[in-house]
Amino acid sequence: MPLYAATVIGPQGRRFAVTEEARDATALREALRQRNLWPLQIAAARPPAGLRRTKLSSRDFIALLHQLELQLRAGVTADVALGQLAADAPQGDTRRMLAHIHREVAAGRPIHEACRFFERQFPAHIAAVIAAGEASAQLPVALHSLAEHLAGAAELRRTARRALIYPAVVLTATSGLIVFLLGGVVPQFAAIFATLRLDLPLLTRVLIAASEALHHRWPLLAGGALAVGGLAWFLRGSPRFRFTRDALLLRTPVWGEVVRCVATARFAAHARLLVEAGIPLLDALKQGADLTGNALLSRQIHAARDGVAVGRPLHAALPASHAFPAFFIAALKSGETTGQLGAALRHIETYASAQARDRLATALALLEPTILATLTAVVGVIALSFFLPLFALLGGVNAH
Repeated sequence: MPLYAATVIGPQGRRFAVTEEARDATALREALRQRNLWPLQIAAARPPAGLRRTKLSSRDFIALLHQLELQLRAGVTADVALGQLAADAPQGDTRRMLAHIHREVAAGRPIHEACRFFERQFPAHIAAVIAAGEASAQLPVALHSLAEHLAGAAELRRTARRALIYPAVVLTATSGLIVFLLGGVVPQFAAIFATLRLDLPLLTRVLIAASEALHHRWPLLAGGALAVGGLAWFLRGSPRFRFTRDALLLRTPVWGEVVRCVATARFAAHARLLVEAGIPLLDALKQGADLTGNALLSRQIHAARDGVAVGRPLHAALPASHAFPAFFIAALKSGETTGQLGAALRHIETYASAQARDRLATALALLEPTILATLTAVVGVIALSFFLPLFALLGGVNAH
């Protein structure tokens, strides 16, 4: 039911505000009078300013989809199910979101339209799946597919984050150690070498010069780093910059294959959801292309979509020099030939996700020893630059 805000006078003559649901303003006025409250003004209440941007965690959102699916499969109507879930939810974002959707659905709006209010939680492709489920009377199936898809994507993200913790810690420690040596240790040795008036080797002179640059010009270096970061942030919305960046990223050894498989899995997952929900293929390709996360692959899917629009099969409409994995075309061709495109996309999603995890494990297995070798080399070079002048000094003393 709609939400109204009313200014009322209580039995003791005190004026205060109430916010309640009612069928309409007249029904709310009668309900207030029955409670010995005199309404002065009643108006439709606006949701809080930040409500539209509410976004639940992946775990809470997946649990919510499963709970709603179970209610609907049990024969409970959507408005009753949403009302029960809102009443049972703990205080917080989940209850506010469910309460708003329940009010809209109880007032007669379709579920997907009520969900679109929360633009961050229900982007276009998710709302489209819900809309298709409503139109085909298969909403529980659509919610189950959405929950499965989101759970798989969340698991892949968690795997990547867990795997990156150790390299990130080692890289941070390495950077801190190098800055400490250059900023704190090297200047002291440089002062000692200056008092001894030694003829320093090239390696030591380079290290001292780097230390002096860091010590005296750190504001300039920090400003340059911030400027580069700001420029990259400013250009991130440029289509040409994104295309160039993503194309170069795909050419990166080892890591490029991880990005390729992740983008392929994302496209297949979103396109599969939409195709299985009954969305036309051209619309599913457009949504899937926009959600790949890679500008180069997205452009190639859009080009293939133009070919599909004139009657070509998807696997044949892709550019000859496409950047998708080798198994992508074979799976698409098999699915289109047998009329099982949804099953083919599911296979691509599963296989690409597994490949992404394997390639990520390989990349991290190579990254860890690389970081350790780099740390060893840097510390070794710094130590060698210290010892070379000392060896020269000891050699001169022994000669005398």
